[in-house]
Amino acid sequence: MIRQPTVAGQFYPGSPKALREDVENHLDRSARKEDVLGCVCPHAGYMYSGDVAGAVLSAINVPNTVMVLSFSHRLLGKRYAVWPDGAWRTPLGDAPVDAALASRLVEGSSLLEADTEAFAFEHSGEVMLPFLQVLEPDVHVVMLSVSPVSPLDDLQTLGHELAETLKATDPKPLLLASSDMTHHEPAAAAEKQDKLAIDKMLALDETGLFQVVRERDISMCGVCPVVATMACVKALGATSARLVRYETSARTTGDTSSVVGYAGLLFKQ
Repeated sequence: MIRQPTVAGQFYPGSPKALREDVENHLDRSARKEDVLGCVCPHAGYMYSGDVAGAVLSAINVPNTVMVLSFSHRLLGKRYAVWPDGAWRTPLGDAPVDAALASRLVEGSSLLEADTEAFAFEHSGEVMLPFLQVLEPDVHVVMLSVSPVSPLDDLQTLGHELAETLKATDPKPLLLASSDMTHHEPAAAAEKQDKLAIDKMLALDETGLFQVVRERDISMCGVCPVVATMACVKALGATSARLVRYETSARTTGDTSSVVGYAGLLFKQ
């Protein structure tokens, strides 16, 4: 099954030439690359968050397989879903799904189910793909959707179950968690809120991240896939995290009265 792009021409250019040029403009080809277990990238339109996503992915030796943990803004489909097979299409071509790994992840999980509805009309995973295709033209993907209304116990269980399957996988895929940060608050307030969440990510404290987002009402839309990713990479041996870049939409719009925050982080052994 081919998953057709839903936001080409909206969040990113719809023509192959313009899209490739746009992605290249957001990448830093001089960046020192690292082997990492996972990362956090924003998923807004490229004009807003492309520089942050590009900075993060420029710093990574992108492997042949990438697991993208996103979510359904519309709460569609299964709570914990994986796209089972086929490919995801962008204007740059098709990114094949690693169907064998997707199947093993389902078999090894008490929560994860094969499902395509969770990805309907959804951009949070799709916008990552052109970056991956430019950096690793032969990239294969495993696309997961993690409900934004998940309990902490489920997210940690999911992360640990994914890790158990990945321990028997060589070479290991990159885990990419898709999330923006605070939405539609004044810049100073957004930056203050986002620092609380970023500090928990830097401390590899997924429990603390989940709690501070809930307790302080931080509108970090992808906190659930990030928590699951953190639980997974810690089980795989992650011992440190690095903030690559943080920006708000004010950098593009000039409007500090209402911004969205974008953070890019790496998780490493």
